Amino acid sequence: MQKYIFYFELPTFNVIFATYMINIAFLISAHTDAPHLRRLICSLPKEADFFVHVDAKVDIQPFLDATQGLNVHFISKRTDIMWGSFGQVMYQMNLIHEALSSTKHFDYLISISGLEYPLWKNSRILEEIENNNGKEYLFATCMSDKNQDSTKLYREYRFFNIYAWKYGTLKSKFRVAIRHIVNLLGIKKKLTIPCNGKKFKLYKGGSWWGITNELATYVWYIYSHEKKFVNYFKTAFAPDETFIHTIACNTVFAQNCTIIDKKSTSLEELSPLTYIEYGKEIKILTEEDFDALINSNKMFCRKTITGKSDKLLDKIDEYRNR
Repeated sequence: MQKYIFYFELPTFNVIFATYMINIAFLISAHTDAPHLRRLICSLPKEADFFVHVDAKVDIQPFLDATQGLNVHFISKRTDIMWGSFGQVMYQMNLIHEALSSTKHFDYLISISGLEYPLWKNSRILEEIENNNGKEYLFATCMSDKNQDSTKLYREYRFFNIYAWKYGTLKSKFRVAIRHIVNLLGIKKKLTIPCNGKKFKLYKGGSWWGITNELATYVWYIYSHEKKFVNYFKTAFAPDETFIHTIACNTVFAQNCTIIDKKSTSLEELSPLTYIEYGKEIKILTEEDFDALINSNKMFCRKTITGKSDKLLDKIDEYRNR
């Protein structure tokens, strides 16, 4: 979206036009449904850039074929991702680094899944981001201040969590056994982490967020230079939901984040931009969910899948094009 500044020079009334445009990088994690990835990218502002990570365990070719002709940058450093592993932090950092290394300066980096879809008109998305005065689209809650029942999973050491060992395999069972043994011995992780000469409290939030270039740059700096801090998350539960949030909420960036101070918080509450429904797994959204999505005031929804969410997506497109 372009803004125009009008300056009238009296008495001749010469008009000077100044224009600017906010630059957005969408960081997308994809592992399935290449046709939906194309539909997602085509639905978003054409002025934006798109950086895509495709899970290393899947064939990238269908995604390359599906997005031909679009402004898409597939990052070459791919990670084999297992849910809850440090690999999820690695792919996030690789996407951030790719965007920061671009010749183009991005004002905002927005992290979304390849199975998301926008609910707002593009003009509303651009207007919101342009007018937010440096706000970080990042919700978080402090785990260090919660009781032991709420933090049980975060106090467990998860050794070998950097490896994408498939659940149910011998290696995965060995990893789980080690975790149980260490836990029975009473060895617990602290919920404070040394970083840059300070002690950072652990914060938790959603995996999908929007952050300023300044915060993204600082996150990459910590990832690249603070070995003890990074190593903490290599043995932590769901580090993709805590790594960036812990950095942001223990520094000057905290003033632009939303800190949720409650005894218990759901991931739905901790997702600033994306509508999701969690049960045993994330619900696949269909046409019957349309009203709830539109009334949610969220920018995106997840998850939508080709062949199952088509009628919903068509209805969303009709709503966005009004």
